[in-house]
Amino acid sequence: MQNSTLVEGWGRATRSRATVVTPGQGGTDEDWAAVFAGAGSRGLIARGGGRSYGDAAQNAGGLVLDMRGQGGIGTVDPVTATVEAGAGVTVGELVRHLAPRGWTLPVVPGSAGVTVGGAIAADVHGKNHRRHGTFGAQVAAMSVLTPAYGPMEMSLTVNAEQFWATVGGLGLTGIIRRARLRLIPLGSWWVTTVDDEQPSLDRVLERLRAVAATSEHAVAWVDHGGAGVVTGARPARLGALVPGRVAAGRRTPVLPGRGIAWPPVSAAADRVRRFAARIRPRHERSLAELHFPLDALPGWAGLHGRRGLVQYQFTVPFGAEDVLAEALHGTRSAGFAPSLSVLKLFAEANPAPLSFPAPGWSLAMDFAARAALAPVLDRLDERVAAAGGRVYLVKDSRVRPDLLDAMYPGLARWRAVRSMLDPEHRLVSDLARRLRLTDQRISDLVEAGHA
Repeated sequence: MQNSTLVEGWGRATRSRATVVTPGQGGTDEDWAAVFAGAGSRGLIARGGGRSYGDAAQNAGGLVLDMRGQGGIGTVDPVTATVEAGAGVTVGELVRHLAPRGWTLPVVPGSAGVTVGGAIAADVHGKNHRRHGTFGAQVAAMSVLTPAYGPMEMSLTVNAEQFWATVGGLGLTGIIRRARLRLIPLGSWWVTTVDDEQPSLDRVLERLRAVAATSEHAVAWVDHGGAGVVTGARPARLGALVPGRVAAGRRTPVLPGRGIAWPPVSAAADRVRRFAARIRPRHERSLAELHFPLDALPGWAGLHGRRGLVQYQFTVPFGAEDVLAEALHGTRSAGFAPSLSVLKLFAEANPAPLSFPAPGWSLAMDFAARAALAPVLDRLDERVAAAGGRVYLVKDSRVRPDLLDAMYPGLARWRAVRSMLDPEHRLVSDLARRLRLTDQRISDLVEAGHA
């Protein structure tokens, strides 16, 4: 008997009931095809580590496939510098497995709990986009179970159009089962980070450009006025490859009200962050501590109150820095203080139509979830779209669908490929319904040359 289960996003601000199914490890293609056949009218969506902030891995009234059991890590091929991993293997498991062997993943997200399948479906990025691009760009090949064609091998040379529609495709083109991932040599499990306090947004952006050009990793934390701390990281203790123990973060409590997103609290946190960077700018950290800062505070969403948090992340092109300033100032003046604001720099985009990173700046802000926040972010969405930017769909829970064509110019092309792979709309999520992502219009097919 299958029971309805409450499934929620990582931000705890979205939730819906679905039937959660755990496929058997190593099932046959026929077993997997039966999953599609049993999806019913509400369809299904695959779910990995549950690290999507919003509703991308929820499916109200339908099926949710728990992919965490789909594991297995192959041997490293030193000739091609690749390794094969099951879709349910987490990025953290892979990084720790590869380190003693002298290899690592070029790109990782901010939480070790993101699975390989989820990282591809979201086309996640790290703090080094300028050097290595996105996670999807590191996929040499992958096996995807599609509703229309069954198992399909995809790579840059085999079914390339379907490959790029699946990278960043939010799990709506097929079920990713395993992938062969590119690796880079690892010089050390340890890194040296250097913090640099800057007094204004212009100075932060200038410094972030410089650090990204010379460091493996670069990121900046900013306050509502634009002042902040730019952090760069380089390998330390070359040859030390054995991962050390990482203390598990202590589960954080659920705070009342807006929790740490209350303006006086967030302002105090900003001052502490800048002061700490000023008195002790240099640290030695493990690779895990550098890559996965979100895991230091399990239950981070609960610190934003019982309603959870909304993470608003957008990118705008170089030259649209006024939108960054407006986001920082405007949200604060409207009464919504972000508990954390993080800036990154993006380089060239890859060919995936729904991939988020594009040349320019990325700003991510964590807010306590409140209904009154929506119109504030709606106005910001319009400014982002008008500037040629976009919001990050895998973290979204409220953007208006009428803005998507402007934010993602390749949306019609993605819809056309998706429609071929899943003509009966077996794959669906709460996010897909809310944004009408899988609505196929004849004009889309004509525009994309498929009709």
